[in-house]
Amino acid sequence: MNAEIKTIVIFGGIIVAGIVFLVMLFTGLDEFSSTNLDLESRKAPNLVGIAHYLNTSSEELTKKMEGKVILYDIWTYSCINCIRTLPFITSWDEKYSDHGLLIVFWKGCSSIRPCN
Repeated sequence: MNAEIKTIVIFGGIIVAGIVFLVMLFTGLDEFSSTNLDLESRKAPNLVGIAHYLNTSSEELTKKMEGKVILYDIWTYSCINCIRTLPFITSWDEKYSDHGLLIVFWKGCSSIRPCN
């Protein structure tokens, strides 16, 4: 009989310790997610040095970018990886443009993202 009581006490202690651990873990995650993040440091950089805009102007693009999540897609016609990602990016635009996603296409590869 004593062995059964000891087993129950040990398992009960393990269960209580597990519940306390989970409560502390989820409380910490809740506090982490509610902290103020410095959004100023996470803003998209200004686009400078662009000679020609195809379907907008610099001023219109700046207005559209306010309060949006910006995805810069640097691509070119001859890059197979760029061509393969186009259906996904088009799908994201259709799904998430009403929720604040703005996709800016930038034709031409650069030293930031070399093609091929």
